[in-house]
Amino acid sequence: MPEKNETSNLDIFFEMIDSIEDDVSDLLDDESNEVGGYECLVICFNSLRLYCDEVGIDFGQIEDQYHEFEISKTGEIIGDFDIDGNSKRGNEIEAFSRMMEKVEESLAAFEKRREKKDEPIDEWNCVFIMYGCLRKYCEEMKASYADLMLDVSQIQSDLEKDMPAEQSDDNIN
Repeated sequence: MPEKNETSNLDIFFEMIDSIEDDVSDLLDDESNEVGGYECLVICFNSLRLYCDEVGIDFGQIEDQYHEFEISKTGEIIGDFDIDGNSKRGNEIEAFSRMMEKVEESLAAFEKRREKKDEPIDEWNCVFIMYGCLRKYCEEMKASYADLMLDVSQIQSDLEKDMPAEQSDDNIN
């Protein structure tokens, strides 16, 4: 049975997925925004890194584990994830939506396997599954992972710069 903290971390994880979908939807609703697959990936990776920071998961460890997974090609969770046929149909946003559905399907399949073994689902594996799906989508879209991470780092740096100003505004009120 998961610990209370682990359960709340999982709740936060699934709320993060909903938040990503809401953020993308909000951007699409504003006709002045030009949003494509790359921007959606930036939103996802930014949210995932923030989540990892919040719950104490080393994002670099996830990257390293994924690299090992790619070298070994023994994993079954991400190994059956393929959007190749889908990413060429329709637009990038539709492909992104299908990829997010694949994330949710992969998480549901993982949860069923864990339930059969009577093992709890944990946030580390959820992060790894989502990360793997995002990386595969990144490859399919031929987006540079290094450039994505630079953009995510810039966003997080900008957020950190804005934090002290917001905190001082809160202290004034």
